[in-house]
Amino acid sequence: MKAFILALGLSLLAGCGQTQTKPAESPAQGIRAENPNLHIENAWAAPSPGGVDVAAGYLTIVNGANLDDQLLRAESPRADHVDIHEMAMQGAVMQMRAINALLVPAHDQVTLSPNGRHLMFNGVKQPFRLGEHIPVDLTFAHAGKLHLTLDVRVPS
Repeated sequence: MKAFILALGLSLLAGCGQTQTKPAESPAQGIRAENPNLHIENAWAAPSPGGVDVAAGYLTIVNGANLDDQLLRAESPRADHVDIHEMAMQGAVMQMRAINALLVPAHDQVTLSPNGRHLMFNGVKQPFRLGEHIPVDLTFAHAGKLHLTLDVRVPS
């Protein structure tokens, strides 16, 4: 029940209709990887309210390599820990759970988005504010570690 309430709250937060215009979309900033065929697009996080120690991040992983890869871990200095989460309906109840790894098939892409798979920042030290850039390290089985930032913006 607690996970459902948290998921519902994050979904509502992501869908808040704010009147600010969003910045032009661009690929994630500052990305470096051992495998140039794997890259990140449209990396962003929704603003989070004060008093809440969780936040969510979204992005698209594009794997242009001839080999499947797996996202194994995510880390950020802005949170105690970052989980890879998935949300799914179990009857009439939405459930959210951490997963150990996320498959990124060769010559395909995987999108982490609101109401689906996402990065869950736990133990957030300060709320995510509009216009900030949240540093994140993603570790892949084959591509190694990617360093990127999530732009904090309202959802499109």
